[in-house]
Amino acid sequence: MHSAKAAVLRFGKFSLSSLSSSMVDLAAFALLCEALRPALPEAAAIVAATVAARVLSSLCNYLINYFLVFQSHTAHGRSASLYTVITVLKTLASALLVAWLAALLPAVPELGLKIPVDVALFFLNYLAQKAFVY
Repeated sequence: MHSAKAAVLRFGKFSLSSLSSSMVDLAAFALLCEALRPALPEAAAIVAATVAARVLSSLCNYLINYFLVFQSHTAHGRSASLYTVITVLKTLASALLVAWLAALLPAVPELGLKIPVDVALFFLNYLAQKAFVY
């Protein structure tokens, strides 16, 4: 019973880590858009802000997961590399699955497709991080 309770607690921490990283991503994106808009064309500012915010939020997520969620002792080089691979694969899977579903179900708005895809990937991401990263 103790291990089940620990697993639920760990998943709760993982969920909070993901939520806080999403807030970092959105806040950094908004601030960077404002800061970059005067210096860059709008599309370039949005792309640069998106990439920079995602890198920052991913770093925050990795560190929170490493120290607080999984309390890992794995070498940072190994775990950070695997975390990055999983993050890139998750992002590509989301984009490709949503695009495929949008072609298959043209009447459904993209957001209506993206939400269930990303929820499923969230659970897979947890399992992958638990098994391979930390």
